[in-house]
Amino acid sequence: VVKKALTAYGGEAKILSFKNAAFHYQVESQEASAKPLQMKAYFKEASYFRSEAAGEGTDAVTILNRDKGWVKVGDTTLSLSQKSVDPLKSAIISQLRPDLLLVSFQKFRYGGKAEEEGRKLDLVEVSGFLAGEYVRGRLSFDSSTHLIYKYEFEIERELPKGKGIVAGEEKYVRYMEVEGLKVPAEVASRQGRKTSRLTVSQVSFVNVLDPALFQDPTPTPSPPAPAPKP
Repeated sequence: VVKKALTAYGGEAKILSFKNAAFHYQVESQEASAKPLQMKAYFKEASYFRSEAAGEGTDAVTILNRDKGWVKVGDTTLSLSQKSVDPLKSAIISQLRPDLLLVSFQKFRYGGKAEEEGRKLDLVEVSGFLAGEYVRGRLSFDSSTHLIYKYEFEIERELPKGKGIVAGEEKYVRYMEVEGLKVPAEVASRQGRKTSRLTVSQVSFVNVLDPALFQDPTPTPSPPAPAPKP
């Protein structure tokens, strides 16, 4: 099942070949009053990541540069550890690049067949460490396209009150093809009790990303104005 999926996405060599990626997408919370967020995510190799979120009352940038991280909200910048940024990076990768789950998990076990919303599914139980966190879950593959239809997961995570479990699911409603790789065009996401819908508008794997995207976002203070001449 996994081998068929690797082929359906574009082949393992292609999956692993893209070193740069840029995604533009919208996130609509399913809560009645929430306004949609406009999101951008940038990945450069394994060590660099940037997420931008813009919406009503929200303007946040999160950056990972090797082992350094920052979050900038409005005019305030805070330094973060790599461990603090990794969960966000992992969550966004699982939403936008489900093909990478096929080459990231260490254990796969066939779990039988099922049917959901008229789709025939092959179920595969998965487990392993992703970005230093232990994850167990299930991948449901569409038997006709061999692509992942649903990813359900439980992540063991250090939370402010101690170790806990973060549960959720990503449902890949629709796919599109970019540079010979299948990528999600629409995703129904559930993180805990929060549900949202992602709609991807733009994807690029070929543009070389500007290293400045991954630098400390603190604005440089403008030089003092020269004193007026007497």
